[in-house]
Amino acid sequence: MIKKYIIKGLVQGIGYRPFVAKLAEELNIDGYVRNTGGIVTVVACGETEKLDQFRQKLSSDVPTGGFITSIEEEEIESHKIERQEIESQKIELGFRIIESDKDAEKNLPLIPADIATCDKCKAELFDKKNRRYGHPFISCTVCGPRYSIIEKLPYDRDTITMKDFEMCPECQTEYIAKNDRRRHAQTIACKECGPRLKFASLKCKNADNITSKNIVDKYVENYNENDIDGAITASISLISRGGILAIKDIGGYHLACSPFDEKAVAALRTLKHREAKAFAVMFEDIKQIKEYCKVNQQEARLLESPARPIVLVRRKKHINSGSKHIAGNVYLTSPDIGAMLPCNPVQMMLVKECGPLIMTSGNASGDVLEIDNKRMQQWLKERVESGDLEDTPIALLSHDRKILRPMDDSVMKVIKGRQQFVRRGRGHVPNPIPVDIDGEIFAAGGDLKSSFCYVKNGMAYVSQYLGDLESVSCQKFYRNEMAAMEKIFGFKPKTVVTDLHPGYFSGQVGHEYAQKKNLPIHKVQHHKAHVLSVIVEHNLKGPVLGFAFDGTGYGEDGTVWGSEVFLWDGKNALDRVADLRPARLIGGDEGAKNCDTILVGILHENGLDELIENENAKLIRAAIDSDINVVTSTSMGRLFDAVSAMLDICHYNTYEGQAPIELENMAARTDQVYPLCFGENGSTEEIFIEIANAIFHDVSKESIARGFIYAVADYILEIAKIYSERLGKEKQIVLSGGTFLNRILLERSIDLLESEGFKVYISEQLPPGDGGICLGQAAFHLK
Repeated sequence: MIKKYIIKGLVQGIGYRPFVAKLAEELNIDGYVRNTGGIVTVVACGETEKLDQFRQKLSSDVPTGGFITSIEEEEIESHKIERQEIESQKIELGFRIIESDKDAEKNLPLIPADIATCDKCKAELFDKKNRRYGHPFISCTVCGPRYSIIEKLPYDRDTITMKDFEMCPECQTEYIAKNDRRRHAQTIACKECGPRLKFASLKCKNADNITSKNIVDKYVENYNENDIDGAITASISLISRGGILAIKDIGGYHLACSPFDEKAVAALRTLKHREAKAFAVMFEDIKQIKEYCKVNQQEARLLESPARPIVLVRRKKHINSGSKHIAGNVYLTSPDIGAMLPCNPVQMMLVKECGPLIMTSGNASGDVLEIDNKRMQQWLKERVESGDLEDTPIALLSHDRKILRPMDDSVMKVIKGRQQFVRRGRGHVPNPIPVDIDGEIFAAGGDLKSSFCYVKNGMAYVSQYLGDLESVSCQKFYRNEMAAMEKIFGFKPKTVVTDLHPGYFSGQVGHEYAQKKNLPIHKVQHHKAHVLSVIVEHNLKGPVLGFAFDGTGYGEDGTVWGSEVFLWDGKNALDRVADLRPARLIGGDEGAKNCDTILVGILHENGLDELIENENAKLIRAAIDSDINVVTSTSMGRLFDAVSAMLDICHYNTYEGQAPIELENMAARTDQVYPLCFGENGSTEEIFIEIANAIFHDVSKESIARGFIYAVADYILEIAKIYSERLGKEKQIVLSGGTFLNRILLERSIDLLESEGFKVYISEQLPPGDGGICLGQAAFHLK
């Protein structure tokens, strides 16, 4: 009997064809397997019982990183197979992996994300008897780079950047060997034929005149540019001497230094222009993380998953006496450490020898992750020549494999048993999200923490984190990624959806695209998109009460929204039913960043001018009264800014959300709660009167900060109770928007709501902030 199988799902780039071939050979089945565009086609000839076993295992035993969405099965007779296939592939004489062909049916492909080095490759990496010992690009069919190096489908050697490296005879033998782990592994290579590492140090004025040559002369014998082991050893030496190493990894450059060296960390902050945000730390294994952090089972699973994300875990206040102390300027005021495990061979070798390392994106804060060797070297050179880093040795550990698209690390945390993305990137993109959305759609997303998505065949393909689109480099990145995804996946949208904001860059791109393709365009209000993204992700049916709390979003009435509550009827009506009492505030970028200005505006709106009496406050009030650059805002994020300023915690947002984050960090220092509450109809007057009273009576900032966050959770519960009857038996609540990245607020809100019988849903596949609104936009027909 001969059968043909059309297999759809994530079946390319994960070693699925070698898996099929091995399975067929074990069952004594003849035939062939081939990539066909975005799918896999199998023709199998054998006994009925064997074919039944074969069919069952095709979907049940999928290699790591893949999944099957469907298998179409057809029984055929030999004369129906093209004679050329029979003759050239010799079906009767065994099972073959044959050359890929084009996808005549234009099936939507699934492409794997970049996958962390597997345990078997890691074992070989450190096995001195293995020919790939110390090979910094070791990989096999189930691990290594994928999305960051693919040009087009099908996923083959000649469609990825490994085509630049010709296999040596030994690798070629492994590539075609039936029982080899690297059979048809497209990233196969070794030290003889693979990409090359190169170490280069920048000269520094007062750091022992460190250059590549004198580091190498002192620590490595007979080093040259082709000496891979020497490059690693020189890198280890540099880090141990207090240096900063720029490492070209799978998805772009990281900047690394010792987290125990306060001086090196300070230099890294200067290098990146990043003074106020905590750094992530890479550890060798979970055991090492637990020396410094509290890690539960779900956090451990995320850390060890093939995606290898950064996971925010609570740092320990006290560590073992034998352990080194992580410098305070690594985590600053944060109660967490962004912990991560190595995802590629270079990281594994460095962490094993150096111990924990700071690993942060290789760019200046706000710019796109750097992937180009020359540009990275030039940027480092300019920073060194500026004179700010005279005492710090800085070096570059690069390689000659091209990266086609930057891939920032994913950042995640666990809240009440739910995973939450802070940033979705390497390891998760471009994995699609199943959605109940018809048609082919391009949703442009927003401008802050931007991402877009394409929807087709009930799958939402969400781009990686693209940064803030006020940056020219991020705007270019947005356009490039949009074009790349369209090319690779073959998207041909029939509808375009954008945010309501008239000045968004993402909206401009969406309009240009719609005009070019002559497509209809729809606009979805920002906060409605926040709520819809969670509704669609969880495929919620029936009424939903959705809370969308964030810093800013263009409202349907032309004002700035940010504390919106919507009631969805379960069909197509999403009505705004509550928000904070509007306040007139100074607008523009400076108005959103200056927390003192925000505080004065909100107090002025509440008739509480007497709480702040100084010349600057008088000027701000005069500007507001004269309607000079004023916006009307209901923003919850701005309220957090104001409270942070009033408590003298943070007066200026040097990065988005800094003041609310600092407020949360302050609240995390205590379990004491100073009771606060909102007034009727979202009034904040009572909040500020009570805070002023607490400050006057020397109540701790920590307990006031926690009391404010609890008051927001109480406010959420109060509104939920008002609309409880209209929610029916399911009593579904959605919490979305960047404000819900606040761990204390989200945990408290979930506890309160669930204690009253509500079912709470949050974004688990996308960030709750603006990085997730594209999915909600794609559900425009639900609004």
